[in-house]
Amino acid sequence: MTPIFQALACHAQDRPDAIAFRDGERSMTWADLARAVSRAAAGFAAGPRCVGLALGGLDYVIGDLAATLAGCRVVPVPGFFSAGQVAHLLADSGATLTDRLPAGATGLPLAYAGGATRVIYTSGTTGRPKGVILGDRQLTASALGLSQAIGAGPGDRYLSVLPQAQLLEQICGIFLPILAGAETVLCPEGTACLFSGDVRALARRAIACDPTVTVLAPRQLTLWVAALRKGIPAPRGLRYVAVGGAPVSPALLAEARALGLPVAEGYGLSEACSVVALSPADAPGGSAMQSVPGLDLRIEDGEIVVDGPTVMAGYLGRAPQVGPWRTGDLGRIDDGRLSVLGRRDAMILRASGRNIAPEWVEAAALADPAVPAAALVLLPDDRLVLVLASTAAPRMADLVARLADLPAYARPDALLIADPPHPGLIRPSGTADRQVALRLAKVRGALMPLPAPEVSA
Repeated sequence: MTPIFQALACHAQDRPDAIAFRDGERSMTWADLARAVSRAAAGFAAGPRCVGLALGGLDYVIGDLAATLAGCRVVPVPGFFSAGQVAHLLADSGATLTDRLPAGATGLPLAYAGGATRVIYTSGTTGRPKGVILGDRQLTASALGLSQAIGAGPGDRYLSVLPQAQLLEQICGIFLPILAGAETVLCPEGTACLFSGDVRALARRAIACDPTVTVLAPRQLTLWVAALRKGIPAPRGLRYVAVGGAPVSPALLAEARALGLPVAEGYGLSEACSVVALSPADAPGGSAMQSVPGLDLRIEDGEIVVDGPTVMAGYLGRAPQVGPWRTGDLGRIDDGRLSVLGRRDAMILRASGRNIAPEWVEAAALADPAVPAAALVLLPDDRLVLVLASTAAPRMADLVARLADLPAYARPDALLIADPPHPGLIRPSGTADRQVALRLAKVRGALMPLPAPEVSA
């Protein structure tokens, strides 16, 4: 993290009045940010050594940097975690919940001494989060590698739309812009649309601030494309839009590019400090994922293995991680280009012996703005059922067309439209619980056969 604090100090001295971060009507220059971080760091230094950050907006930016500068263990608290998950996070890490910025009488210098760590809790599939320990080595290597990969510079303007407690947004929305000397626009409307399904405020904000770079979740991309279809223009200055966290329908990616969003795919995981591969800005069609500089990706027994300085120190309370990390994701590498095929533990095995990665089938459904969550399940009679947690009637012809691009053995035999509020169907993280979806598919008589694709004359 030393290069980040060195860059912050340099910007505060050389460009004190340039805007560093904007949050609605509030903005901070580089000098303002340096002073705020220095003062809050003094407050953190006098308090608990492990802090659970439950902050938002500019306060989160200041708090994250300040607690790190003070040498604390930083534990971001995701706003989408359930009360039980938050309680587990605090008890497991020993963190003290912090919902306001502390202030010392005199500030700390921005000369980072090193040694701060952070623990990132991911919701996982069981609802009991595990703590991933990351330190200076991982965070610095990740920020420097991503900066090189996307060619970040002081002329960029980053639009921050993901929850700040997500590791990806801490790196892309705080550390990387500071390294580059780029302005960041915090956009809570972007985070809100993940839960409301209404992307109009995000689209308007993006036009107003005219960003050059942003990172989206697949759900945000789906909603933004729906807004573009209705005539809302894409920002003219965008040069790079990364989307990751889950597979995205190739048809949706192609449509996004055609409508003015220069989308590129990314792949990563908390255990390797977020992004480990992404499509370069100049890749044709944005579809050639390559490893982030400084990392080695390889395939062993069909599984993606990450080696390099971003691999985590280990899980909290467990043995330290030594050597490369086996991700649990299946993939292949062709001519240096990575393709992610799905989670090993999620694969569906049909009676024919064919393996199916449900994520890619679900991505075809998630390209519809009316479908916030979807799950592919296999019934005991070997029928594939695609369960759609749908807030409105899906665009059935479009869904069928996207599914038609899949191999025949992976296409669902039936669909089930489920009510999103059904208990347990959608996890706090926004993904569908396949076990709950399977129970629905088994007991309900509302299965509908998958319509045949329309044949053009």
